[in-house]
Amino acid sequence: MNGRFVVRGTILALVLLALVAGAAVLIIGPERLRLVPEPTPPRPRIDAPRGEMPAGSVGLLESAQYGSAAYTTVGCGFLLQLSNGQVIGVTTAHSLSFSNTSAPLKRIGFSIAGRTSFVAEFDTLHGQPGQARLGEDMTIDYVLLQVGPAQFVDPGLILAPDPRGAPQPGERVAIYSGQGDGNGNRRVLDGTVQSVNAEAVWVVMDDAFEPSGMSGSPFVSQHTGQAIGMAIATTHRAGKVLLGLHPIGSIVRKAEAASEFPKMADYRK
Repeated sequence: MNGRFVVRGTILALVLLALVAGAAVLIIGPERLRLVPEPTPPRPRIDAPRGEMPAGSVGLLESAQYGSAAYTTVGCGFLLQLSNGQVIGVTTAHSLSFSNTSAPLKRIGFSIAGRTSFVAEFDTLHGQPGQARLGEDMTIDYVLLQVGPAQFVDPGLILAPDPRGAPQPGERVAIYSGQGDGNGNRRVLDGTVQSVNAEAVWVVMDDAFEPSGMSGSPFVSQHTGQAIGMAIATTHRAGKVLLGLHPIGSIVRKAEAASEFPKMADYRK
């Protein structure tokens, strides 16, 4: 009888163990699977003409001035030339605030990391600004800036938008970090486009690194040498860094549709 009790107890324990293990697979398994990046798409055929990669520091450091306070570094940005020849500044909405009534946003300056002078300074918005991203849609997160008519901008710092509007899955791209390398030199990091849709482009980077503060930096196609998006978000999966981009086609459409150009100091959101 004791032997039968031990056998039954052992069988029951094994059944319970199997049930627990099965539950662990259901609960833990999918979470673990989500940590593994999707397979990297193969290199695509790209029919767009080949172009040279930018030679200059096209990723720029962004500083903001609120009220009478001094400029403070808040993120990154870049300069973009539209089809009509107009040059605008591009940065993220989540790096800025338009709701501070006691110390409103007055100016934004772009500089090359490690240098003290601005390569461009803005006090006027190019259209209505977007808002900080909360979900998967990267296209809501943007601020476009009006370059003054008398302001000279070094042509070597200006990017052209890729006319395709976005890269292709499997395409090789590079981010030009506005933060530089910490020694006054530019920093360019390579990656492969993982996925593309109307709301976001995701890029899996070749190297592991800390991307904090790089939001607003431009991504450039290694095929065309033109801008394909702006860094907005980041996630880490299985030791890989993935960056989410606002596609350049969306940025261009917003810029071309702009009809209001308010002064930052007068704008409230």
